[in-house]
Amino acid sequence: MTDRDLVQALRARDPGALAALYDAHAEGVYRFCWFLLGSEGAQVALRDTMIAAEAHIDALRDPDRLYVWLLALARAECRRRWQAGQPAEPEEAPDAAAWHAVHGLPAADREILELSLRHGLAAADLGTVLGLSTRHAEALRESASLRLQDAITAEVLARRDPGDCPARSVLVADAEGGDPDERRARVVNHIFSCETCRPHRARQVSAGKVFALLPLPVMPDTVRVRVMSCFIDPELLAYRRYVARRAGPLDPDGFPGTQQRRGRHVAAGALAAVVAAAVVVVLVMQVTGDPMENRGGVAAPTAQLYTPAATVSDYPPKVPPKVPPPIRTLDPVKESSQSAVARPRPTVLGVHYPRPERVAPPRPRPTKTAQGEPQHSRPPGPRPSPTPVATVTPAAEPVDVEVASIPQPDDRDHEHEHVKGEHHGHRRLCRS
Repeated sequence: MTDRDLVQALRARDPGALAALYDAHAEGVYRFCWFLLGSEGAQVALRDTMIAAEAHIDALRDPDRLYVWLLALARAECRRRWQAGQPAEPEEAPDAAAWHAVHGLPAADREILELSLRHGLAAADLGTVLGLSTRHAEALRESASLRLQDAITAEVLARRDPGDCPARSVLVADAEGGDPDERRARVVNHIFSCETCRPHRARQVSAGKVFALLPLPVMPDTVRVRVMSCFIDPELLAYRRYVARRAGPLDPDGFPGTQQRRGRHVAAGALAAVVAAAVVVVLVMQVTGDPMENRGGVAAPTAQLYTPAATVSDYPPKVPPKVPPPIRTLDPVKESSQSAVARPRPTVLGVHYPRPERVAPPRPRPTKTAQGEPQHSRPPGPRPSPTPVATVTPAAEPVDVEVASIPQPDDRDHEHEHVKGEHHGHRRLCRS
């Protein structure tokens, strides 16, 4: 039965369709999950992959890509268990050098090489499973292959008698008993800089041969019963619905990963908005000063960045999570009154008003009478002359005025009118 026939049987809800799907692709999906999670985690991931496939089979656009679609669903299930803190189990391999070289690579490199070398995915299918473009997936595969070749070369040279290179002998001896990954990295760096060890890179083993030395996992016989019984047990109906909802949403081709790519775009857009807002705030502060002095009491909106979804357990929660009550502020602002909020008057702190000094009026000059004798007029006393030109000079020391004693603009205008009235009164007295 071809993949297209399997898809048609699953969409028609054929009673034997799930068993046929398991017999055709369960072993390959299990091996991929085992490589990422280990034996126990792979069994759970395989079961949930089959549940998601049975629920979303109508979303698959191209039936010929059924196996690629199953690997994409299985990868999503494995990534959920990565987030839950379930690392891959260290399995002992017959070839220790190949095992340590592969497992010394980053997890992304191991996943790419596993999909391309053991499962035969082309660059286009590899990009679909990883949620990347074909060119990007091809570049990642090439770089991962080169890193694996350097790693296996370092493992072989570290185990070989280093008689041809004394520097490598000292390097391996110093790293004996330490972290094998650190030792491998030091040997790789030594190969690039050593004239004696550099020719070994020309005789490197290919990545495909290294993966061929790794053991193939054997799926336990109990896995079939564990997976297939999940579809006939009525008590697991709620769990199957839970897994089906967790697998979505899917892209137009039916593959998972749309939410993850959209999350990256949302995070990038939100980050750009935050940066733009920060630039605007800096410009406003440079022009108008501190914006906190003139705020009207309404809290500024905050931008939320996209965060990954919370890790999901293997089984749905029995009790729905409680929603916390809304937080009430002390001074709620009504929506209808937001437009009527008046801008407060700015308050100036620490202003020093100089104390004015009055210039003494000029002494009156004696006037001559008709007889030519000078006659002294009576001094006007403290009253100013009718036409003096008063000048105000700042005092030697400024007078500190407390904040509470600073009059508002309306009070200062009233005081100015009062002083002006007294000045005109003095002028009328002088004229009289």
